[in-house]
Parts: sequence; structure tokens; C-alpha cells
Amino acid sequence: MRILKPEVAKERKDKILNWLIYNYISNGKPVSSKEIFESKIFNISPASIRNILKELDEEGYLEQVHTSGGRIPTDKAYRAYVDNLLNLQNLAEMEKERVELDYERRIAELDYFLKHTTKILSDLTKKIGFSMVTDISNESIKRIDIVKVSSFNYIFIIVTQSGIIKHYPFTFKDSKINVKNIVSVLNKRLKNNSIIEAKEMILKEFIAKDSSGIYKIIYDIFVSAAREDDELFLEGLSSIYDDMEDFSPEEIRSMARLLEEKERFSQIIKERFNESLNKAKLIESEGKTSKKHIINVSVGSENKIKELNNFSLITSSYCAGEKNLGLIGIIGHKRMEYPKVISIVDSVSSMIESILSEWEEESEDL
Repeated sequence: MRILKPEVAKERKDKILNWLIYNYISNGKPVSSKEIFESKIFNISPASIRNILKELDEEGYLEQVHTSGGRIPTDKAYRAYVDNLLNLQNLAEMEKERVELDYERRIAELDYFLKHTTKILSDLTKKIGFSMVTDISNESIKRIDIVKVSSFNYIFIIVTQSGIIKHYPFTFKDSKINVKNIVSVLNKRLKNNSIIEAKEMILKEFIAKDSSGIYKIIYDIFVSAAREDDELFLEGLSSIYDDMEDFSPEEIRSMARLLEEKERFSQIIKERFNESLNKAKLIESEGKTSKKHIINVSVGSENKIKELNNFSLITSSYCAGEKNLGLIGIIGHKRMEYPKVISIVDSVSSMIESILSEWEEESEDL
């Protein structure tokens, strides 16, 4: 017989207790071990369920109205259930405050923000969290800036109309360049043009007249920016090993390989993002909702690739103004707490949009 680690056994017991309380609250009827087993949520034997219920009886969380009947929660059980819900809400609020605090400290680059938010998403759901930001090659430029950090070292900053901020360090040894003038000229000429358009404009209009070489460096920066692929961030990969009993060894190996093949997984998520855009446009055209981001849930074989046959994907695009910037989501076993996970993904997506909106307002004041 396999011996569970104490923390795994406790988590299993807590899940069964919470499920029993939820069902008793829903229908007001005592819950039997048979009902728990037939729910097929916990994937454990009837004997194991009976043993867990007996332990919960002895610990004062459950009681039986009749000896042969099902169990109902005690006041102690209700207290544990309520505390669990409050802890989740407090955690979500604490994490939101932590992201907002990072913003206040001026950590306002989207890729860092998304890495951080992806970790929050994984922590809250106990699943694999991911986020993707689309490439910026077609983004319109809102502002250019150059910051001098030492005698010969600078940071070139591109701010797009949708709020994406990119930093590119470079070295230039001619101390006579007029940074302020270069920034003014670039902003007048490049504003509202895309990254790709700006690259061509610098090549045709600036490099030929430039004796210092600074515009060749700036051109190279725009070439690099135009070539950047979609960025994908993953957190919580180890969570698939927390539910070993839910998956076969081959399923775990296949999923691990898929996640390691970042380019392939990124393509899957990009297709998902495009599907979300099309769905959002359709819903908007039908006037069904004013909400920009759309929650999308695909279960098992709906994911269309064999590695995800036992998994569900819950995703949401996130927007800045009218533009969809990227996608966040989680991957977990298809036997998951959908209401909770969907709510978390939706809340985090809304939080991202709120923070991006604040960045936009802050940018307008600069």
C-alpha cells in the first residue's frame, strides 16, 4: 500500500471536507461516502473515503444524524470552510497589492509585470500558469526616450500606444551627441508609426545624413524590436507532479516535453489568442457584452493535441484600451474546481487591464 506524505494526506482530507460542506450547503442533505465516491472527483477507493470520513468524525468536523446515514458538518467544519474562503480572498488581495506596489516603485516594464503576474496566477490556482504578450513589430509608437546611465552607456526606451514599454541598453563613445535633440527629432518623426515603419524611416531618412553613427545604433535597436517573437512566461510546472495519481507516467512525460518545447507550446497559445480575438469580435458585433477580455475553457480532447487530452486550459485575453495585448491562463487536470479557477483567471485579467490603464494615465502626465 502506498503511503502518502502527511501534507498530501491533509490536502486530500481538506478537499473532501470542503466538497462535503459545499454539497450539504447546496442541498441540505447529509452526504454519504458513496456519494463522494460516485462524484469521481477524488479518484480514491470507497474504503479510503470511509477512513477519511471516520478521521473527520473523530476530529470533530462531521457528525452523523443516523448511524447508517450520511454526515453533516459541525460548527467546527463550517469555521474551517469559511476560513479557507477568507484566506483565498485575502491572498488574492495581498497579491494584487504586491503587484500595485511594484508599479509604484516604477517597475513598469510589461514583461517583468507578466512574469510576476504569472507566478501569482500559478500560486492562487496551484496549477501551471502562463502568460503571453504579442510581438510589438506592428505596435504604434507613443514615445521614444534615451536615458544616459554612465559616460558611454545609455538605455533606449520605446513606449507604444498600447502601453508596452521596452528597454534597450547600448554603448556610444562620442560624448558630444545631443541626446535631448535626438529624442525630440525622433518623437516628432516616429510618433504614431509602427515599429516596422519606424525602422524603415530611420534607414531612409537618418542614417545617410548621420556622421556620428548614433542613428545606425538606433536602427539596429529597431531591427531587434521588429524581430522579437511573442513572449511566453510559464510558472508552476512542478504542479503536474503534485497530482501523480491523476496521470499516467506517459502523460506526465508528454506534458513535460510539450512545455519544454517552448516554441511549439507558444504556437499553441498564439492560436488560442487568435481564437480569443475572433470570439471577442463576434460577441462585440452582436452587442452581447461590453467586456473586452473573454474567458475561454477547453476540456480534454477539445484541446486538439494528445498531450492535453487529460488537461483543461482556462484562458483570458487582456486588453489596453481597444487593443488585445496578450493572453493569460492556467493548465490543470480536467477534474478541477472550475468556478474557482475561472474566477481567478478572470480577476487576474481584469487586474492586468486595470494596472495597464494606470500606466497609460501615468504616461499621459509625463
